[in-house]
Amino acid sequence: MPDMTIQEWAAEYRRIDEAELADLKQRLPLEPAERSIRSYLSLCEFIVKLSPDAREAFAEERRLHYLKLETRLRKVGERWGHAVPG
Repeated sequence: MPDMTIQEWAAEYRRIDEAELADLKQRLPLEPAERSIRSYLSLCEFIVKLSPDAREAFAEERRLHYLKLETRLRKVGERWGHAVPG
């Protein structure tokens, strides 16, 4: 990578990101919910360590994500016949 231009470097990272996204799109629907949630929480911990301000910067996005996640988990619980307190 030392001999690459910025444009070449950026293009290479875009290709890597696109490949990772394609992999996630195939893998995530098959992944158990627990593993998916653990992966998400690990990523959150990593981001906070990377940037201590990330917690505040993404507070609203995190709140909305947790509300959506709660709705999904309630639906799964209902499908599985569990009473979900509300």
